[in-house]
Amino acid sequence: MIVRLKYSKTTEGRFMSHLDLLRTMERVFRRAKLPLAFSQGFNPHPKISFGSALAVGVTSEGEYVDVELTRELPLEQIKESLDVAMPSAVKILEIKKIDTRKQGLMAVINVARYQVEIPMLGSISQAEFDEALTKVWQVPTYQVERRGKRGIRQVDIKQGIFSLVGQVIDDKIKIEMELQTGSKGNVKPEEVVKMIKELCEIPLGENMRIHREGLYIKVDGKLITPMAI
Repeated sequence: MIVRLKYSKTTEGRFMSHLDLLRTMERVFRRAKLPLAFSQGFNPHPKISFGSALAVGVTSEGEYVDVELTRELPLEQIKESLDVAMPSAVKILEIKKIDTRKQGLMAVINVARYQVEIPMLGSISQAEFDEALTKVWQVPTYQVERRGKRGIRQVDIKQGIFSLVGQVIDDKIKIEMELQTGSKGNVKPEEVVKMIKELCEIPLGENMRIHREGLYIKVDGKLITPMAI
C-alpha cells in the first residue's frame, strides 16, 4: 500500500532543515506504528519519497511525501495516528492511497508557487513596480552562481521563471512566483528577488519572508497537484 500525504510546514517549523524534516517524519511514522516497508540490501531504509526540498526559514502549505506500507490500513486510521504523533512544526492536510507509482515525486513535480514578502527601503508606486517586472520579463537570460561538489558554476534561471506578479502594500512588496523545481532544474525565490534588485534598482530590504504555497505538476500548460494523479 502506498500512501501520499499532503502536509504543511508551519511557522513553528520554519527553521527546520530538510534533513531535520526527513528525520522528523520518519520518527513520526514509527511513533504512529505504521507498518513501514523497507528497501532490500545491506542498509535497509523505509520506502519514503519526498517532493522538492524546502529551504530553512521557508514555510509551506503544500508539501508531499509518499510512504509505502506492508499492509492495507484505512486512511482514516493512518491520519488519526499521524495527527497524534506529529509535532506542531508539521501538519497533515490530506491523505490519499496511490494505486501505482511509476515515478517518484521529485521526478514528476516541476513547478513551485511562492509568496514572497519584502520590506521596502524607500518609496515606490505600484506602476513603477509593474514597470520593473516588465523589464525583468524582457531580459532573455540571467546567470546566477551555484556552488556544488565540483565547484562554482553559472546557471541561467530566466527560463525557469514561469510567472511573476507583484503588489505594493504600504511599506512592503508582496510577490507571487511560479518557478521551476524538481529533478530537471530548480529556481530559488531568493535568486529572483536578487534579479529584480539588480536589474531594476528597486529599494528592497533583506529580511524577506518566503512561503511556498504549493508544489505542482505542469501538464499541457495546466497545473495539477500531486493529489490529483
